[in-house]
Amino acid sequence: MKKTIFSKKIIYIIACILIIAGAVMYFVKGFEFDLEYAKKDQITLANKTGFEISKIKEIVKEKLNGKEFEVKEVEIFKNVVQISSKEITEEERDGIVEKVNEEYGLELSKDNVSIVNIEHTRIKDIIKPYILPGIMSFAIVLLYFIIRYRKLGVLNILFKGLICPIIGETVYFSIILLTRVPFGTMTIAGAIALYALLLSIIAYKFEQALKEIKIKSEKN
Repeated sequence: MKKTIFSKKIIYIIACILIIAGAVMYFVKGFEFDLEYAKKDQITLANKTGFEISKIKEIVKEKLNGKEFEVKEVEIFKNVVQISSKEITEEERDGIVEKVNEEYGLELSKDNVSIVNIEHTRIKDIIKPYILPGIMSFAIVLLYFIIRYRKLGVLNILFKGLICPIIGETVYFSIILLTRVPFGTMTIAGAIALYALLLSIIAYKFEQALKEIKIKSEKN
């Protein structure tokens, strides 16, 4: 029993340290974003007959010298591609344009291919689509917990059902901040997976507590 209490205290202390350190890192540096959401440079190329995306990727990979990049076909036009990287110099832009002209027999002008600076996407805009579904699913799960495990006490259920996921998610994002893992689609997927795991653990704990109550009542 004493070992269990001691272990819990250690876990709480570590969680508190991580949350505090994560908060400091957030205000000092903020999140590191992956290319999809990060501040980046972008150039746009157009060709009436379209581009072969795989070939454009090969050209960009060669000219950007190993930098992370993304090549997207613009859905509306199909004959336009956007090339993005955290930094594209004029020399790199010129090299890409020259190679594309060579491969496709075009006469694209370097001066007409501008390097556009794109600001990073704000966190609130990234998570906005997940807020309402998250709140609704959380409320439904809590309601289920209250009905299913009412014998454990409503306040106890609300406390554990609310506090544990909040602390768990806060620790998760603190680790993301501290390790400088880029914030992106995979980060959000990880948060959703952790949320589901925490609720499963809470439900398991409630089931165990409910069984103990039933055993005690049967003995009496």
